[in-house]
Amino acid sequence: MPDDAGTTLRRYRLAVSGQVQGVGFRPFVYRLATSLGLGGWVRNGMDGVSMEVEGPRPVLDRFVETLRREAPPPIDIESLESAVCPSLGEHGFAVWPSDGSGAGRPVGLADRVTCADCLREVFDPQDRRYRYPFTTCTACGPRYSIIDALPYDRARTGMASFTQCAACQAEYDDPLNRRFHAETNACPDCGPVLRYAGADGAGLESGEGVLEAAAVDIEAGLIVALKGLGGFQLIADARNREAVARLRQRKDRPHKPFALMVRDEADAERLAHLNRIERDLLASPAGPIVILDRREALADGELAPEVAPGLPWLGLMLPTTPLHHLLLARLGFPIVATSGNRAGEPIATDDAQAFERLAGIADRFLLHDRPIRRPLDDSVQRVVAGAPQMLRRARGYAPLALSARPTPTPMLALGGQEKNTVAVSGEGGLVLSQHIGDLDGPAAREAY
Repeated sequence: MPDDAGTTLRRYRLAVSGQVQGVGFRPFVYRLATSLGLGGWVRNGMDGVSMEVEGPRPVLDRFVETLRREAPPPIDIESLESAVCPSLGEHGFAVWPSDGSGAGRPVGLADRVTCADCLREVFDPQDRRYRYPFTTCTACGPRYSIIDALPYDRARTGMASFTQCAACQAEYDDPLNRRFHAETNACPDCGPVLRYAGADGAGLESGEGVLEAAAVDIEAGLIVALKGLGGFQLIADARNREAVARLRQRKDRPHKPFALMVRDEADAERLAHLNRIERDLLASPAGPIVILDRREALADGELAPEVAPGLPWLGLMLPTTPLHHLLLARLGFPIVATSGNRAGEPIATDDAQAFERLAGIADRFLLHDRPIRRPLDDSVQRVVAGAPQMLRRARGYAPLALSARPTPTPMLALGGQEKNTVAVSGEGGLVLSQHIGDLDGPAAREAY
């Protein structure tokens, strides 16, 4: 029977690149294929996602067109190549184990801030993840900051040591669940935990008391080093002039403005003017710091002048993880959230680095046992002439695939002495790294 009748089976082999790993793309493919009655498989590879799908030609074409046009964010397809392959008479569809062969490039693995669905769970007393600071799904959470190797699977990330409990495993295995193949999936019974420590590393609090203890200390004017998504941040009450001045003195940062974190868009509006583009940037899955025009007359005591001395702008961001959301909900006021480092040093990423490099700066340490493999500062953007301009490409925007085209000779672009970024090219195409920073001092050069 001819293909036009729509009954003869055909089989397509598809190769997809772009932001397609760690963002729920395989679950999307699985659900789409099964809803259309197609057979085949899908799996992660070293440079994207590959699949084979089988069924009547009109249905296959509808499948491919839906992939191109209707894949939900944060999925972002850069290229989709298809070819006809021999039909196998296959009817069921499966998610296959990842293929670790070939050239790899870490595309589509940018970290994402907490999504609305996870946030609802964190603040729902009836949910089993109520107040759990490491709640994630396929749409949000760490990606690039926790990978050990490609392709992106739990066993190749900092989550490998956390064995999922029965409830989490059931979510992971359920094609209809938004945590289907969510590699960072965890809950209070099986995932990372918080710890609160003094400057000497001695434990002060664990369990439910950690966040309350940290909040009380921040309210009292102490400086807390918080282990965030891509590294440590130094947290202080942004209203407290003495605390902010102390942070400047300890960090040896006399003039540069500090970034601020606020609970939500309404709190941002109280401090700065926002247009539609700036609002979209603040609330985007990347969650950058956005440089905004500050309001001319803030209420007395609402913000310490030492946050951005003499400047008409403020750098604001929203909470990036459930931990930040919980802390800001408890505090109810803006906080300084600046990179956890000394001047000229890279951001600290593990406990040992933090206690060594932030000694004499932080009074307390808010820690957890989910490893950070890649240091990532907060990204910075500003709207100029109606368009977003990237001032610092890091968390949420890195790594960046500039080209998927292989280059015959592997190349390394080393970048400059200041505001350093590197790029590599080869069989996996051309990829730009995250912001590394100024290469002053041995710690910075070691990180570079």
